Amino acid sequence: MRKRAQSSGKALVMALPLAIGWTIYTAQPTPGNFLLAYVLSLVVIMATGQRGDNFRLRNLPLQLYNLIAYVLFLAKEVLVSGVKVALIVLAPELKISPGTTELSTFDESRNELISAISAHGITITPGELVVDFKVANGEGATMIVHSLTSEASAERLEEDQRLRLKRIKGILGHD
Repeated sequence: MRKRAQSSGKALVMALPLAIGWTIYTAQPTPGNFLLAYVLSLVVIMATGQRGDNFRLRNLPLQLYNLIAYVLFLAKEVLVSGVKVALIVLAPELKISPGTTELSTFDESRNELISAISAHGITITPGELVVDFKVANGEGATMIVHSLTSEASAERLEEDQRLRLKRIKGILGHD
């Protein structure tokens, strides 16, 4: 019974950032909108089975720091990549070399949530898209990433993924 109560408590905590994010996204900071977002967040959490069993609140200030750092990292990546894609589209002398690259998630825990968040971080970046996952026996997941400039982005993707993984694990409270 105690474990179920802990799980429910974690779900209540997990719904808060989702509700805050929704309130910011809709640009309607009213109590009614926040309450609606919170209830819908709880419904989504319960429907997806993410009841907070793997969610850890070991060091909330550090987790919030990692969340802010990750959001700023993503914002920078989206802005820089957006400018690069615009330059490629607008300047015919810049050649595109589309292709795919295999990128390890570098997550030894093989956590599907971490892999999904990593894939999301890559996919929202203009010019890059995670098109598939490949799981090798005992080696963890590998993302198949399509890029407009595959040669130039292969090395950068690996370096960015290591930073992305560090921040995501920090947000989730994993060691």
